[in-house]
Amino acid sequence: MNITIRQLEVFLALFDTRSFTAAATQRHMTQSAVSKVVAELETQLGFALFDRTTRRVQPNAQAVEFHPFAVEIIATMRSAARSVAELADLQRGRVGIAASPMMVYGLLAPLIADYRKRYPGVQFDLHELSTDETVASVLAGRVDFGLGAIDHEIAGADTQVAFEDSMFAVVRADHPMAARKKVPWKALALWEHISLRNVYTVRRTIDDIVARQGIALPSAIEVGTLTAALGLVRAGAGVVVLPGYAARIAQEWGLKACAIADIGATVHRIHVIRRQKSTLSIAARRFLDELRMSAGKLPARP
Repeated sequence: MNITIRQLEVFLALFDTRSFTAAATQRHMTQSAVSKVVAELETQLGFALFDRTTRRVQPNAQAVEFHPFAVEIIATMRSAARSVAELADLQRGRVGIAASPMMVYGLLAPLIADYRKRYPGVQFDLHELSTDETVASVLAGRVDFGLGAIDHEIAGADTQVAFEDSMFAVVRADHPMAARKKVPWKALALWEHISLRNVYTVRRTIDDIVARQGIALPSAIEVGTLTAALGLVRAGAGVVVLPGYAARIAQEWGLKACAIADIGATVHRIHVIRRQKSTLSIAARRFLDELRMSAGKLPARP
């Protein structure tokens, strides 16, 4: 038995239309070609599939029984073809992402490195931006998607929480707080802080928390990058509060990350930001899926 995909597609067209004329139109074939293909399929199967009259074609009991198997085979083959096409696309794709510098460094860098080991043909175009600039870049179509903590609806964009992270106080290894696994916000108010500019939603998250706590974090230094903040902490200029993915970088710098005791375990929500009605490339969609899965496995503390 050597049944072909073409035979199954013609069978399904004739089964659905009950007409050689309609089936021929649907399959872009002549009526005689449809009749010939169906006859070949019936020969392969060893039984008739249709009761034919001069005006109508009626599927018989064998056709009704055979129909779901034909549907399943065609669906499987189409799915396989899509998978192969996607794999081919992953050999030459491009992914554009906008995110804060600390997110690129602490969250995306290891994921991109791992992804490119498996798909070396995929190129990445990374835009290290503030949260506001990230949103603008997404809306302008300059990137496939952005990452940021969003606290309001954005016209023209779809946002979805990718993961939630805890906040940590980062100090020098010889700082009085370094020996503590957890510190309360009120204890943090006793020390000078390095602040990120408020164009980053990490800063907005912190400002909101301390306002609800009824405290103030003294700060005489404001910076725009993670490396500047960590460099100042290492120099002994103060303390910085960071989300967990960035606090893990601080440990690589020889700094100590202390969990903050009196806030919820998940206070900093990172969103995927996409332009409404946009369609991601296969490469971008695959990476975004992997990002969501990996981010969901982030440990509660660095």
